[in-house]
Amino acid sequence: MELGAAELYALTREPTYLGAALQYAALEPVSPWMGQDTARHYQWYPWHNNGHYEIWRATGGPRGPGGPDSAQRRVAEYYARGLGAVARRAGNGFRIGIPFIWCSNNLLASFATQAYFYRRMAGDSSYLEYETAALDWLFGTNPWGVSMVIGLGATYPRTPHSVVAQQLHLQLTGGLVDGPVYRSIFEHLRGIRLLAADRYAPFNTGFIVYHDDVGDYSTNEPIMDGTANLAYVLAARAAH
Repeated sequence: MELGAAELYALTREPTYLGAALQYAALEPVSPWMGQDTARHYQWYPWHNNGHYEIWRATGGPRGPGGPDSAQRRVAEYYARGLGAVARRAGNGFRIGIPFIWCSNNLLASFATQAYFYRRMAGDSSYLEYETAALDWLFGTNPWGVSMVIGLGATYPRTPHSVVAQQLHLQLTGGLVDGPVYRSIFEHLRGIRLLAADRYAPFNTGFIVYHDDVGDYSTNEPIMDGTANLAYVLAARAAH
C-alpha cells in the first residue's frame, strides 16, 4: 500500500497520496525480520520495503528538501533502524547478522539493497561494511567458500535442487540458491535427504548447514526473487 501510494503521488503530485504513503510507512517502519533470530517460512515477505525508497524518490530524491522533519529524513531513519538491528547481531567474522531461516540468501540480498538505498538517501556510509559483507557472502566469503550464484566463480552449486537440470542433464547458470539454514530447520523438513556424500561435511558441524546436493531443497534450490533482487542491487551499485 505504501509503495502504491508513493507511485500514485509520483504520477499525480496529489498530496493526499503522499500523506497516505507516509501513514502506511509508519505502520511498518522496519521490516519485521530485521534484528530477529528466526521467523516462519516467508512470514515477513517482502524482505525489504521498497516503499520507503520510492517516497524518497517521489519527494525529490537527492534534490529533495531533506530537512529534519521531512518525509525524506523520516523514511531514511526507518531504513537505518532496520540496518542497525541487523548490524548489532553481526559480531561474527563475516559481519553477517541475518537469521538463517529458509531462503537466507534472500535476506542478504535485501539487506544489501536496503543498505544501498540508505546510502543514497542519507549520504551516510555507516552500514557500507555490512552491505559489502552481505554481497561478499553471496559470492563466496562464507564458511563453505561457495559462490551462491550458479556458474559464478570457480566454486558454485553444481547440483542445485532442480528437476529440469537433473532430468535433462542441464547445467543451470545465473541463479541464486536458497543459502544456508539453521541445522534445526534442515533436520526437521519433510522428505529431505542428501543423494550424495556431503562434500562440505567438514564445514557443516555448526549451527548452520549448506549442501550442494540435488536432494536439499532447503539450501540449494534456485530462488527467483533473490536472483532478481541481487541483479537489481548489483546494477544499481554499478550505476552509482
